[in-house]
Amino acid sequence: MMQRYTPPKPAPLPADYDEFYATLTAEEKELDALAKEWLGSSYFIQWTHMYTKWSKQKAAANKK
Repeated sequence: MMQRYTPPKPAPLPADYDEFYATLTAEEKELDALAKEWLGSSYFIQWTHMYTKWSKQKAAANKK
């Protein structure tokens, strides 16, 4: 009997994902949705340029 392939679960989102997502433009939200759909468990939002840039800006603003 053959086993059916079950893809792995998506990567966990960072704790501040909702705050980050609220700052995205419509085009960036669409890119995020496409990446989640097409890349699945290989997509880590915390490794994207837009998240790292946002995270650095947030950290800089908190230091002031």
